[in-house]
Amino acid sequence: MSKSAMLRFEDLRGAYRLIGECRDLGSDPALWYPHMLEGVSRLVGAAAATGGEGKWGRPHGVLEAVSVFGTGLDPRGRELYAEYMRRVTPAGDPIFRALRRVPGRLVTRARRQLISDAAWYRSVVWNDFQRPSKIDDELTSVFQMEEDDSIGAICLHRAVGERGFSPRDRGLLSFFHAELGPLMGRSLVSAAEPRLDTLSPRLRQTLACLIEGDSEKQAAARLGLSLATTHEYVTALYRRFKVRSRAQLMAHVIRRGAPAVTRH
Repeated sequence: MSKSAMLRFEDLRGAYRLIGECRDLGSDPALWYPHMLEGVSRLVGAAAATGGEGKWGRPHGVLEAVSVFGTGLDPRGRELYAEYMRRVTPAGDPIFRALRRVPGRLVTRARRQLISDAAWYRSVVWNDFQRPSKIDDELTSVFQMEEDDSIGAICLHRAVGERGFSPRDRGLLSFFHAELGPLMGRSLVSAAEPRLDTLSPRLRQTLACLIEGDSEKQAAARLGLSLATTHEYVTALYRRFKVRSRAQLMAHVIRRGAPAVTRH
């Protein structure tokens, strides 16, 4: 790695400061994800950023968007990005199609590493969406969760005519995403994870008893269920929220708004 590509102390300090800010907003992905995109744009020096969460079983699965955010786009750019999500979607984007074949839990690539200039400037994405939005060079990072096919994506854009992203820019985004990614679904609530309001009535009632401090035996008595059935519901909650203990379940649920869960 050349000296110019090496990360500096202020890069690392800025990355960790932004991660701390995201954790402060972490109970709501509609707050922390846009804040993260805005912050990482400043960190790397990008004109705009787009991204969000999705489901993507690489290399053969179809990429399905779960949440979509953007920052730094003007009103026309936001309209075009919404149209891009309707007409093309990341699944039809040549950059994401190329990323599908790149192995690794974390993949961070500049556009020219994935698709040639000739192919890019002939593409629908460039001609119909990015050129009218006055953005061009792209730096894209995809982080894959360990437990399932959930991903988080960050796409940074430079304005038309600006210099392309450098190896240092790529290294900084990769470092940041490597530190942020494992927090998603934990201290950073993920838009892709199960929501409390989608639980069945019995699971909500069981969860409410556990939150109030009941043992499984006490919950069974309060709900008029057998101990075996109550244990099945508790096990289902563990599976649903991908936890292995009651303490993990409580920490997970409290972070996500436990007061909204009732026994009735």
